[in-house]
Amino acid sequence: MARRNKYDVLVILTNNAALIWKEARGIAPDSAADKLDNAMLEWQSELTKTLEIWIDKGLAMTTDELILARANLGAVVESWLKFFYCVYYDDYCKNPITNNKGKMIEPEKASFNNLKDFSSGKLWDDASSSEYAWVDSVQHKRNAIHSFRYGDIGTSQDFLDDINHLYDFVDNVLSDFPPLEDCIEVYPAGYVMNPYIDLYVPTNDRQSWICFQLRA
Repeated sequence: MARRNKYDVLVILTNNAALIWKEARGIAPDSAADKLDNAMLEWQSELTKTLEIWIDKGLAMTTDELILARANLGAVVESWLKFFYCVYYDDYCKNPITNNKGKMIEPEKASFNNLKDFSSGKLWDDASSSEYAWVDSVQHKRNAIHSFRYGDIGTSQDFLDDINHLYDFVDNVLSDFPPLEDCIEVYPAGYVMNPYIDLYVPTNDRQSWICFQLRA
């Protein structure tokens, strides 16, 4: 039995959330289920897996690789914010992000900046909180990919530190999700029951390990 590292847990938690919320129809409100049916949650999972490219390069990342790594991380964080407000779509509609004409902006169409500011008092206390500061930093470093002029993207170590914090960010978002898992009788294919633990059983016939997922 072995405990998974933070990144592997992050990948599994992301994929589990994508799988389970695609099964929300009949449990979540229809308005939320409609949003989630159309959401590319599988892309969110794939973008999270892609982070491993930059993790493996580590401190050896070149500047151009770090720019792409920052774009990758920013896309993942932005997607989680959109995911959150699609899950809570009925509540979102009661007090939504609006444009300069007062018209509601759908959560999947909201900008990263608007989502960040809107999340104060919901996912973190206010703009002075450390979590707001972290998301703001991720956003601005992500935006460097759009810049013709110089933009601060931090160092490779800064990026790796942000990947480490991403686990805590996602864990915090998921802790505020309704427990949809409790309402589903059959888990979708690919869902991992315990994201945190592997049980490895050696086989005598070949030099490999068979991994069994444990129920929490």
